[in-house]
Amino acid sequence: MPIDINAGAQANFHLPNIGPGAALDDVFTSKDDDKPISGGLFTMVAADKPLVYTYGYHELKIILEGEIHLEDRAKPGQVIKAKAGDVLRIDKGTTVTFTSPTQGKAFYVGQRGYRAF
Repeated sequence: MPIDINAGAQANFHLPNIGPGAALDDVFTSKDDDKPISGGLFTMVAADKPLVYTYGYHELKIILEGEIHLEDRAKPGQVIKAKAGDVLRIDKGTTVTFTSPTQGKAFYVGQRGYRAF
């Protein structure tokens, strides 16, 4: 089928924890074996420690609700405070520190296979 739907995914999709205050999972992955893309949901809540993640792929992310803070480890002190409606581009090889003052939810599309985090 060329079009698939995961009805109610934003509200009902179960996201496993991936680190301090963070949960994430792919909702769909393309069927292109050579250049797959995966899209899914990411949530962040205030936590005692940040989530630090190094990207092995390119990613686009749109903040759906709340606020998520991102700091490129190569540029200490330069914190992006992304809010609902903001769109982010994160390049392959970037190490990001994620935090949230309260909570946030995002949808992402990454240039990678299913659950190849």
